[in-house]
Amino acid sequence: MVLRDEKCKLYGPLLLAFLFVSRVFIQPYYSLISDCDETFNYWEPLNLLVRGFGKQTWEYSPEYSIRSWAFLLPLFSILKPLNELIEKKVLLFYAARSVLGIVSFIFEYALSKELQTSMSIQVSNMWLLFQLFNPGWFHSSVELLPSSFAMITTLGYLKYTLRYLSNGTESAFVKSIFFVLLGGILGWPFSLVLSVTSCIHYAVTHRFIDTLRASFSSFFVFCLVSSIVTTIDSIFYGKFTVVPLNIVTYNVFAAGEKSGPNIFGVEPWHYYVQNLLLNFPITTLIFAIIGFTHLSIWPISGSLFIWFNVFFAQPHKEERFLYPIYGIISLLSAVGLYHVSSTIRWNRIKKLLKFVIFGLTLLQSMARIIALVNNYTAPIQIYAALPNCASETVVCTGREWYHFPTSLLLPDNYRLEFVQSGFDGLLPGNFKETGSIEDRIRYIPEGMNNENIFDSSKLVDITTCDYYVDLNLPSNNPRDIVNPTETNDWHPLLCRNFVDVSSSKFLGRAFQVPEKLLSILPQPVLSVISKYYGVKYVDYCIFSRVEQEV
Repeated sequence: MVLRDEKCKLYGPLLLAFLFVSRVFIQPYYSLISDCDETFNYWEPLNLLVRGFGKQTWEYSPEYSIRSWAFLLPLFSILKPLNELIEKKVLLFYAARSVLGIVSFIFEYALSKELQTSMSIQVSNMWLLFQLFNPGWFHSSVELLPSSFAMITTLGYLKYTLRYLSNGTESAFVKSIFFVLLGGILGWPFSLVLSVTSCIHYAVTHRFIDTLRASFSSFFVFCLVSSIVTTIDSIFYGKFTVVPLNIVTYNVFAAGEKSGPNIFGVEPWHYYVQNLLLNFPITTLIFAIIGFTHLSIWPISGSLFIWFNVFFAQPHKEERFLYPIYGIISLLSAVGLYHVSSTIRWNRIKKLLKFVIFGLTLLQSMARIIALVNNYTAPIQIYAALPNCASETVVCTGREWYHFPTSLLLPDNYRLEFVQSGFDGLLPGNFKETGSIEDRIRYIPEGMNNENIFDSSKLVDITTCDYYVDLNLPSNNPRDIVNPTETNDWHPLLCRNFVDVSSSKFLGRAFQVPEKLLSILPQPVLSVISKYYGVKYVDYCIFSRVEQEV
């Protein structure tokens, strides 16, 4: 299976340098938060551990306990001492993201080195390039999500699976299983399905006694990781708690019409196809299909096949459910491009092909990344800019509750609250702020349920709010208690551009085309493009209360 090309130029160190800068310095600052689940199920509990307050979802109620505190401990151990040293608390958020970026880089570096050994330097460099210009990885690698963690640990699985396919040793196989178990038990349990094909491969290519020994070793690893995670979570919740089992039970075995993932929305089968086209350059996907036919790594490509069959069949679909296979797609793309370029004998044509492919990859990737930054990062900018106040301060939001990024951006004496809006589902409440940290975590809050049933106790009266965050757009929902364009009680203090979804075309929301380029296009061409591409912005604002004259 070794693919050698001794004439390959060593671009690896340069690509790794760019990758490091991107993961550690660029992405933590510029990347968006794409899912409110990341905010309320991970950043908020982390803020509780570090600073003593935050919003609480029903998943963290000891009554349900389907989120792991063990998952947050590594970042907590870093942020807690930093919190004592840093006066500007917003830096904690960016520091945490930088740590996540460093972890991603370490795993990417390790896999690139394995690719050099198991395949070739050229395949390694191609993989690094596809990783560098990967819009999906740009935001997912610095997201605090179990699926993002599973995405990173999958790189460890790929590293040792490639080594196992090269030398067939039990040690490499068990190490690959370890990383799948780590990502599945500490992170997202559904990522465990990625190991099915490599387990099948081991069973059919080794003697029964060897398979039995590897099974015992893998089971020992499973027990070790499970016992550590379960012990930590049980201590936090104050009762015996197996969070991965609770997650699977809620999403699979106990799912029904009133509870389970489907109550949060269902999508058609092509939802994931659309997401792949948005988060990967078309060149990457084309060569991934070609790489899929490379039979010597079928345990890797087979895991992709199983993943698609399992998740395409589920009614409830989310972009983050694809995260664990991102690294596999990039790997198959590198293998596919290597094989295509190897069939071309003429060096000039080969170089031209690579230049065109990398050029197209770069252009589509940057168009997507810049669009995400320009169109969707206003909430982070706005909350990070809240002014410091000496007294207790309440910042409220209504219809824009799901775009709140994290309480890590709030000063110590700020608290986020929700006011009445058109949303009629269950909003997060507040973690208890009195007593020990154990008491706060083990306290069972009122009004929580797993059926997304509205609870009015999660709302406050608008008169208690010192600041209000919303789009500066008129409201057409009578339940919205604040209409920013028709009130004399609030005035905009600071605004940033946010994409106007209803007034923008799909391609305009998804990709950014430079205005200068559009301005030089002939009018007939521009008129055709304008049918499919167009983006408009609205102000995303902090509103401060207007002082009434007596």
